[in-house]
Amino acid sequence: MNHETLRIPLEMQLGKELYQQIQGKVLESILREAKVEKTENYFKNILQGHSFKVSEKLAPRLFNSFKEVMDRLEFNEPTEFYITNNPELNAFAVSRLEEDQSHIININSGLIDKVDDDELKFIVGHEIGHLISNNANIAQLLNFVFADQTETPLMMQHKIAVWDKLSELTADRFGFIACGNLDKVLSCFFKMASGLSVERLSFDPKAFSTENEEILNYFKETGSGNLLSHPINPIRIKAVELFETSKLYKNLISKEELLTDTVLDEEISELIQSLMVISNSPINYHRTKFIASAGLIVAGIDKAIEQEEYQRIIEELSAFTVFPKQILNQMIEENKIQEFFEESVNALLQINPGEKNMMLEYMINIIIADSEIVESELEFIFNFGVKLGFERKEIAQIFALSIQEQFIPNIYS
Repeated sequence: MNHETLRIPLEMQLGKELYQQIQGKVLESILREAKVEKTENYFKNILQGHSFKVSEKLAPRLFNSFKEVMDRLEFNEPTEFYITNNPELNAFAVSRLEEDQSHIININSGLIDKVDDDELKFIVGHEIGHLISNNANIAQLLNFVFADQTETPLMMQHKIAVWDKLSELTADRFGFIACGNLDKVLSCFFKMASGLSVERLSFDPKAFSTENEEILNYFKETGSGNLLSHPINPIRIKAVELFETSKLYKNLISKEELLTDTVLDEEISELIQSLMVISNSPINYHRTKFIASAGLIVAGIDKAIEQEEYQRIIEELSAFTVFPKQILNQMIEENKIQEFFEESVNALLQINPGEKNMMLEYMINIIIADSEIVESELEFIFNFGVKLGFERKEIAQIFALSIQEQFIPNIYS
């Protein structure tokens, strides 16, 4: 089984980028060398003291079911399963750091009691999917580097959030392969969302799927699906449904060669668009255009866009888009920077005249980002500020305050 081909391309891309950004390989090496308490051992110690380890002798039915899932997913790395006495409907996977250790998958008793055997296979397959994709390991490294998540750089926060949601969609594919029954996947989602038994309600998978389509359309229109830490169930369910009818899955069950399924990739790409959007607000749309175009214009006044200026633009864009570099590259390729600049300025002033303060301060901050202020930059800012309705004295005062608060002189100049 080609595990890589079964994954969502954007999930793989973002995972690799995050792993590289935190220097995952180096970090793993350091953690092995350092005598820091290993995460895997930490969880193992807790689970062994308060949880039930699934073994062939003590729980043969569960043990054989879990082994069947591993065999079906062709995952043969040492893995220990635990059941924790917890009514919360939850499960998690802990990736091993050392080769001589085992991965850990924990399932709360509340979940075990609520689902049937096939639904449990979906859950276990999902958690194994996190191990197969290495996403469980990346998540652990991210939590180590950013133990205080409020310290995570803004330009990484949104990327991590999107990657985290996409990793759930990829894990769902492995869960579905392990289960092999779409109706059971739907009933599993229903139980986890409602906490109810399907037998009590005479659960109808088709009706549930139809209702989820309606909810999905609502989230697509409002863009509010991106506010949740996990992708909303309608997105997850639709993603599994698309995978179930895909050529990729059909090739898998017929044991044919697994090749990239461009149709499925396009369908998933369209489905997850709501996860890419940080805000659907019209004013934020124009702010994004302004930050990109104004930043490029101001940074290029002195004929050279310095790394510090470029980084500042990226950081500002990160508050409004998951892929700030793509926004800049697209704007440069279309060669309409001045047009986008003028359109965004007019639109922002029309929506909210108070935006002029933000616009002027932002452009000044880009100018001083490279620790050098040239005459042509001063002239541009004063001319632009006057067009916005500022008096020259006001512009000078705003500029002076920005210098006092942020300017660091280049001592090597």
